[in-house]
Order: sequence, then C-alpha cells, then structure tokens
Amino acid sequence: MGTDVLRHALDLAISSTLVIGVVVSIAFSLAAGISARAFRRQRGAPLPHSPLPGVTVLKPLHGSDAYLYDNLRSLCRQNYPTVQIVCGVRDPDDPAIPVVERLQREHPECQIDLVIDGGLYGSNRKVSNLHNMYRVARHDVLVIADSDVRVPPDYLRRLAGAVADPGVGVVSCLYRAENTATLPARVESLFINTDFVPMVLVARLVEKPTYAFGATMAIRRTVLDESGGFLPFADLLADDYHLGQRVAERGYSLVLSEQVVGTLFAVDSWRHAFEHQLRWARTNRACRPFGYFFSILGHGTLWALLVLLSFGIDSALGRLAVAALGLRGLVAVYVATRTLRGRLTAFDLALLPFTDLAWSLLWLLAFTGNTVVWRGTRYRLRPGGRIDLLTTDGTCPASPARPARDEPGQPAASAG
Repeated sequence: MGTDVLRHALDLAISSTLVIGVVVSIAFSLAAGISARAFRRQRGAPLPHSPLPGVTVLKPLHGSDAYLYDNLRSLCRQNYPTVQIVCGVRDPDDPAIPVVERLQREHPECQIDLVIDGGLYGSNRKVSNLHNMYRVARHDVLVIADSDVRVPPDYLRRLAGAVADPGVGVVSCLYRAENTATLPARVESLFINTDFVPMVLVARLVEKPTYAFGATMAIRRTVLDESGGFLPFADLLADDYHLGQRVAERGYSLVLSEQVVGTLFAVDSWRHAFEHQLRWARTNRACRPFGYFFSILGHGTLWALLVLLSFGIDSALGRLAVAALGLRGLVAVYVATRTLRGRLTAFDLALLPFTDLAWSLLWLLAFTGNTVVWRGTRYRLRPGGRIDLLTTDGTCPASPARPARDEPGQPAASAG
C-alpha cells in the first residue's frame, strides 16, 4: 500500500514537472518573441554630428584564421573621422602579426598600432593583453571588440552616439554568428543565433541589465578608469560580465545598441565547438548560478519531447507540446532572420531540434565539472568566475608575477 502511494506521488511529481516545464517554455518563447519585436522597433541614439569624439578600438588577438583579415579590415572602412585601431598580441611570433602588418601597408590612411607585450597580470591572458594595449590608447571613447567580429561602416558612429549619454556606462551589441563553412560551425552558429540570443532578449525583458557582452563593448575612458581599468578582471574568465557589473554598481546604465554585428569564427572540429560551448555554459553557471539553473525551463524542445514521450501526441498535453515545438521554431526563425538580420536554411531548421537537445545536454554538463578550455589552454573555474591556469597534469602553476600597475597612456612595445 505504502509503495503504491509513493509510486503515485512520484508519478504525479514527474507529470507536474513536465507540465510546468512545457508551460514555462511556451511563456519563454512568447517573451523572447515580444522582446525580439521590441528590439527591432527600438530607435537607437541619434547619430552624432560634428564634432565627433575620437575613438580607440582595442582588438586583442591570439593566432590567425581565414577570417581575421576581413574582420580587421571592416574597421578600416568606417564612416568615422578619427579612429585609432590598436591590435595587441602577447607572443612576438603570433600569426596575427603579419595580418596586422598587411593592413598597415594597405591602409596607410588608418592609424593602426600593433602592441607586442607578453606582460601577464593574472590568469586571463586577454585581460593582460587589453591592459597592455590600453597604455597606447589615445582617445576618450574606447571600443573593445573580439577578433572574430566583423562590422558595418556605421558601427563606430552608432556606438559613439549611444555612449555619448553621460548616464550610459557600457554599450554592447547583439551578435550574429555567420560561419557555416563546416557542420560544427553551423551547429555552433545555431546555438548562438537561436538559443543564446533569445535568452539574452528574455533577460533584457525581465531584469535590469547588469552585465555586458564582450563581442563589442563601448565605454568612455573616464568610466573605465573609475571602475579600476582592466586589472580587476585579470583573474576572471567572464571579464565582460564583471566589467558590466562594476560599471552598473557605480550608477551607470548598460545599453544594448540596436546595432547587430557579425561574428565569423573558425570552428573546424566537433571538439572545438564542444569546448567553446561548454566553457560558455560553465562560465554562465559560475557567474549566475540561480539564473543559470532555472534557465532549463526555457528549453522548449526538451520539455515538449518529454511530454510527448510520457502522454502521447493525442492527449491534451501532447497537443500542447506540439504547440510548444511550433512556437519554438517560429521564434527561432524570427530572431535569426528579423532581429539578427541573418538567414536560416531548410537544413538549419532540420538541425534545430538536435541543437536544442544538445543545448540541454550542455546545461547538464555545466554542473559536472569545473574545468574549461580557452584557446587550447585548460583552466580551473572557481565560484564567482575566477580561473586558475592548469598544467598538463591538472595542477595549477605558480601565479604570474604581477608588475606594478602602469598608468594609461604610458608606452608599451609597439610598432605601427
């Protein structure tokens, strides 16, 4: 008798969980669609007219791929009068150096500086690179952009207009993954365009933004210096997230520009794609544990499939699950094609249920370990997002010596 009662209670709990999951996932899809529509309709800051503030673009580089030249060249074609492009590498033999030198030769009209500096200030090598580059930055408006970002000609003008508001601390952009050269790259692009971006849009609808997106961040020099510069993030994996938090704590607002930029990243293997997405999932879990845990409720394909397996397609719940799948597909198409201004092929749509289930698996795997791989280097991720560099045997080497903090504007090893 007791066993039957326990079994009945367990069945009821499972059924209730599935019902809640599919209902919340429908609500999530609706919220994503509403937020995506609002984003499309938002009017950006007025495009500034003369005099325009000078802009320094910081481009931290590590290695080269087939897209790097065109990504960097898009900055040389800006409809903006005063731009300094600072490219930074840590290794004097970095393959990105010849690419930058080619741009310097082909675009003498552009101020392109190359900083080669191996100084380390913590476990996050990108942050050390940014700090080294910051010392040669000349202008008061700073744009930090990842190496895989490719931008339209009005990119800097729109960012400068948004960040000119004295109440704005950081301006970020949504980004559209455009690489479909390989199947792993296509799948990762679907992750970004149809899973990550809808999640960002829902978060934007239900909470005040307190974090930035590192693909593109625009910030005034005074705000960055007030926040401590780059060094406070030298041991943090999600430096963009923590920079946004630090700026928000000082009373500034964080703005999502209406500008959408493209990202073209080289993903040539399933392992590369898996390591990238697992790093993102574990970083998100470490930085936002509560929100990340409950984000599973937005995985509509997972809940719909579980409901269909449990109740069948002919039941009322089964029909609700089918509706959830249809809504999920419609929102994915709308976000990818209308909000991000990209495209989805029939093959992409066929892949979508499988990428959704892979996204759910990655959510689970985020809780099964605390190591991440970033550009071929393994790190241990600690609560709060701090990282320790790991050696090949899984141990942490001695922390790098921390040079005394340099003041912005002091010279670093550079050419250009």
